[in-house]
Amino acid sequence: MNWDDLHVLAVLDREGSLAGAARALGINHATVSRRISALEESLGQTLVRRLARSTPLTEKGKEIAAIARDMEQGAQRIERLIHAAQGTLTGRVRLTAPPVLVSEVIIPAMRDLRADHPDLQIVLSANSHIASLDSGQADLAVRMVEPQGKQNIVRRIGSVEFALYGAPEIARLPPQQWRFIAFDETLAHVSQQRWLKEFAGDRPLDLLTGDFHSQFAAVRAGLGVALLPCVMAQPCKELVRVSGEQPAPRSVWMVIHADLKHAPAVRAVADMLVAAFSKG
Repeated sequence: MNWDDLHVLAVLDREGSLAGAARALGINHATVSRRISALEESLGQTLVRRLARSTPLTEKGKEIAAIARDMEQGAQRIERLIHAAQGTLTGRVRLTAPPVLVSEVIIPAMRDLRADHPDLQIVLSANSHIASLDSGQADLAVRMVEPQGKQNIVRRIGSVEFALYGAPEIARLPPQQWRFIAFDETLAHVSQQRWLKEFAGDRPLDLLTGDFHSQFAAVRAGLGVALLPCVMAQPCKELVRVSGEQPAPRSVWMVIHADLKHAPAVRAVADMLVAAFSKG
């Protein structure tokens, strides 16, 4: 049997659909379907049920996918060990972080690293979801939620402060007339959203978005008051801080896969992150 086909089955099981597996693998929908069909033919087993809106695995498919995931993890560990064995600052380092930290802290701090190590390639993913280091999605991660588990190297590297900002014409209004820009229901659980709802009280939260960058743009457009990261809003001369009240800062954590803690390239990126967030 073809290992690549087993890998496709493992990803399909994880993603839940042909389209999701295609996106994760960087191939097209038809190729995923063809690989699964080839695997079914080689094994003489039906592994998936092809429904209109989903592609669930059969019981036998789930059993084989579980074994394939173990094989996938073994292959990823080999890649990490080879990566860690490289004694030079070359190759690729995959880093994931929340979008606001990527744009406001990490990218501005990368100039010296790029100048010192021009052969180092950084794959930078600005993503709000928690990327899995064990599944190979990243070598390092920066998070605003304390990581759980002890299998990786975890270090608190700084914090992010939040404050209420508005355009000057909004700041001149009486506070009881403020309208608020906030997160939508997908991020209703985060601590600064809960703080904002309590602060707003009966005043309306009438513009809801899923990210800080759109909130920042809305505040600049004079659409209301938002609770923004100070690292993003404070340098903007078009905005003013409208209240002295603010929530507690949120800690920033760095996570490194344990197999890569001694890899020179990974250590160089980690040192860059520590220096960048210590300035804040």
